[in-house]
Amino acid sequence: MGKHFMFERYTEKARRTIFFARYEASQFGSPYIESEHLLLGLLRENKEFSRRAFASSPAAVDIIRKKIDAHTTHRRKISTSVDLPISEECKRILLYASEEADRLEHKYVGTEHLLLGLLRERDCYAAQLLHESGVELDSARAHIAGGMRDEVASAPKSPGIPAGYSCQQLLYNPASEMIVVEMNRRSGPRLPPTARLFARHREAAAYEQIGDPADNVSYSTPVTCAERPIVIFNSIEWNKVSGAINWNGLYAFNLSTKEIMPCVAKDTLVIPEPHLRSWIRALISLSDDGQTLYANVGVEKVLPDGGVVHHYLASLALADNKLELLSPLQDIRF
Repeated sequence: MGKHFMFERYTEKARRTIFFARYEASQFGSPYIESEHLLLGLLRENKEFSRRAFASSPAAVDIIRKKIDAHTTHRRKISTSVDLPISEECKRILLYASEEADRLEHKYVGTEHLLLGLLRERDCYAAQLLHESGVELDSARAHIAGGMRDEVASAPKSPGIPAGYSCQQLLYNPASEMIVVEMNRRSGPRLPPTARLFARHREAAAYEQIGDPADNVSYSTPVTCAERPIVIFNSIEWNKVSGAINWNGLYAFNLSTKEIMPCVAKDTLVIPEPHLRSWIRALISLSDDGQTLYANVGVEKVLPDGGVVHHYLASLALADNKLELLSPLQDIRF
C-alpha cells in the first residue's frame, strides 16, 4: 500500500482509518481495499463524525455496516499482516482527499478530507450509502469549512466571531490597547476565501467587526503601529461574473473613534517609472508613527507586445502616496 501513496500529510486519525480499512477488507477476505472498507474504517475511527453526520438517525451506522455485509462476497479471512493493495477506485478517493485538503489550504489530510474524497467518487458503493443516509458533498464541504477537524475538538469561538471563520493573523495596538484579528471563511469550493477584521479591547470579551463590507469584498492583511490607534488594511473585491479579483485600495480604521477612512485610493499610487497599472497585494508592516507602509506591490510594466507583472517590496509614504521600490520579489512566489 505504501508503494503507491505517501501518507506523510495524513493525521494520526487518518492513518488509523486506513489501517482499519485494511482490517475490514481482510475480515471480508477481499483482495483489495475498496471504498466501503474505507467508509467502515472512517466510521470506526471517527466517532465524532458518526455522531454529527447521523444525528437524525443514530442507527444509520449499524444499517450501513449491515448493508455492506449483505453486499459483500465473503471469502476466507486474510491475515492482517498482508499489505493489501488499494483498488483503483480507492486510489481516486485518496487523491480527491488530498485535493480537498489543498482546496481548504490545509497542510494535512484528515478524516474529514477522506469523507469528502468518498463523496466525490459518486458511483462508488460507499458514496451511495452516504447519500442514502443524507450525507451530501456540498453540505459536508460547508460543515468542514466551518470548522470540523478530526484532530482537535471544536474550540469555542469568542463572542462576536461568526461561525465558520478561522484566524489568519493577530495584531495588538498598544496606543488603544486593542486586539485585532483577521478571520477567513470559504463560501464554496470555487470561491476565494472571504476575509473580515474584528477588534476588541484587551480587557473585553467580545469582538466587534470592523466595517460592513459586501459579501464579495475582503478586508485583509491588516497592519498597525505603536504610536497611533489605527489599523490599515487592504480592500479586495471579487467580481462574481468574471471571477477577477481587483484591488479597491487601502483603508484606515481608527480604533478609538471607530471610523473608517480611505487611505490610498485605487489608481493613485505614484511610481517614478513607466507602467500600465499598480496595486498593493499585501501589507507587511507600518512604521511606529503610522506614516510609512511597507508592502508587497504588483507593478505591470509596458512591453512591446503587452505587459509583464513584477512584484516588489516597497515603501509607501501615506502623505503623498509615493512608492519607493525597495527590492524585487522574484525568488519566491508571494
